[in-house]
Amino acid sequence: MLKPRVAANKNIRNNNPLNIKESADWNGERTLNLDKTFEEFRTPEYGFRAGYIILLQYLERGQNTIESIVAKWAPANTDENNHTQNYINYVAGEMRLTANDVINPLILPEMMLHMSVFEGSQGFFTLEQSKRGAELAQQEDFVIARLNRLADVGYVVA
Repeated sequence: MLKPRVAANKNIRNNNPLNIKESADWNGERTLNLDKTFEEFRTPEYGFRAGYIILLQYLERGQNTIESIVAKWAPANTDENNHTQNYINYVAGEMRLTANDVINPLILPEMMLHMSVFEGSQGFFTLEQSKRGAELAQQEDFVIARLNRLADVGYVVA
């Protein structure tokens, strides 16, 4: 008898590419909540959608480099044994940017994909899924307003 295949990594099992912790009532959350620490989404696109919304908020608050974004996302000074500098170096290297280059909303889908790999997906998710997640978010009035505010201060948003 064959055993069902179980994904080894939480971000894959939870359709939560960026390992977003339980925090809000997100669109696309699974009805049954089995993981009390991390969000669980119906599809990876909804997980990327949530990540995109959070990262836009970081940009709006001035956390607009790979270094500042990842340091906020996975801080080194926690009990979680985050490897923050390795995370920063990985994402910057994959994006062919420096850790201090300013991130524009247009490249967030690519950044989220690389973050998902560092979070444990090992290439399970695709850039198309990440882009679709950003597109889902961009249908929300509050996201459109945030993008407009970012454009007003010089970010490239379209």
